[in-house]
Amino acid sequence: MTEIKDNIWIFTFEYAGIAKVGGLGEVPANQAKYLANNFEVTVFIPSHGQVQSLEKSLKLEKLPFKSIGQINPSILGLNEAESNYNIAFYKTKINNVNIVLLSGENSFTKRFLDDKIVYNPDTLNGKIALFSIGMCCLIEFLIDNYKEDLPRIIHLHDYHAVIPFIGIKQTLTKDGLEISSILTIHLLTWPRYSLDFYRACGIDQTPISILMKEGLKSMIISEIFSICEKKSEGNQPPTVEKIGAFISDLVTTVSQSYLKSDIIPNCGEDLIEFKSNFIWDGCDWDYDEIYNQVLKKNKQSIRKTLDISEERDLTLIDMKNYLLTYKIGHLDRSPLIRSEKVLNVINEISDSNKFIRNGYLKAFNDSGPLAITTGRISQQKGFETIFEAIPKIIKVIPNAKFLFLILPTDYSLKEIRTYAQYVKKYPDNLRIIFGVATDIFHLAHISADVFVSLSRWEPFGIIALEAMSLKLPVIATK
Repeated sequence: MTEIKDNIWIFTFEYAGIAKVGGLGEVPANQAKYLANNFEVTVFIPSHGQVQSLEKSLKLEKLPFKSIGQINPSILGLNEAESNYNIAFYKTKINNVNIVLLSGENSFTKRFLDDKIVYNPDTLNGKIALFSIGMCCLIEFLIDNYKEDLPRIIHLHDYHAVIPFIGIKQTLTKDGLEISSILTIHLLTWPRYSLDFYRACGIDQTPISILMKEGLKSMIISEIFSICEKKSEGNQPPTVEKIGAFISDLVTTVSQSYLKSDIIPNCGEDLIEFKSNFIWDGCDWDYDEIYNQVLKKNKQSIRKTLDISEERDLTLIDMKNYLLTYKIGHLDRSPLIRSEKVLNVINEISDSNKFIRNGYLKAFNDSGPLAITTGRISQQKGFETIFEAIPKIIKVIPNAKFLFLILPTDYSLKEIRTYAQYVKKYPDNLRIIFGVATDIFHLAHISADVFVSLSRWEPFGIIALEAMSLKLPVIATK
């Protein structure tokens, strides 16, 4: 007899194996993989233009329904007449986890749901709106045809999932159904949308039940706005994160300090404190497993490049020499960068800088003590602190090497240009690889001497946890 498992849904805009910008993508993927042992887990995510590439490696099933309708593009910031949307749903399985991707079936819808830049500022509003509309259509289809497939709980990752959840909660309420919810805020980014935008996403005046200290209370969206608005913020609408925290049954974040210092004070205070908690991020990296993978993949090339005989065992020093003096200049493929804006900037700066090219930078002439850092370029990461430290360090350790494996976004074009100047200034000590360089990511961690994580602040800092799992000492701020 087949065991019937409870259904859990996860809403996210990043998922490792589908689309990932930073550490967030690892969290729902690890969460879902282990939940799938005891629950029927389904992840819902915009396709981010990955349908065609996923078809090459996974079995994709196109679900037998679509979401079709009209939307006012002006709400999305577009100066166009009313446009038709056509949303398709594709289902696959990764690590026993169901994945449903929402993809456009016409050019208008593809522009948003299939934009490969996950958080493209030019298309993000449309991506959120169409994801929300599509999910409302899906829940209506399930209510009418497969009510047994409805979830017991939905886990929302960051603010992008909040408006879609409100629409689903309203749709269920109309049928006398309720659903539990968890919102995990990984990083506050303060997005604000008007009530008109919520309405464009399919939100109406259907009241939804909200867990408050005194019990459940039913409210319409305008009442929710009124409660969440702060007088000190003038006429600004409340942040989506605050709305999401207020309407969710449980609010979590990735550390106790971030919960107390940022989430509770900025997302509702007494409105959410009684239903808030923290869950530390996890990491499933295993040193022996990754070391053996790196060795298996690179050992022949290391021996050939460094002229090391089969009789001698390869050492971590050999791996580092290979990485610094050869491999960073001979990547298997150009680092993955989906943004045309980012590529244009990198091509612009590489014309006069042989040390920064998209996949074809110059390797070091020699090896030396190696410090690496990783992560998405953002203001809080503190990469500039490392640049400021380099001249002081190389006075003491002249052959010190610094390797940055960092992810640029459309929001960091200025930083890309600035960082490139430091590489020109310290050609014997510094290299920066912009984009996802999968063929050296683990090799760099295995062969480095130290990992540097000088963030000005972090909610958690999963990159440091990854480094520690591979036995790397971590230099970090408090």
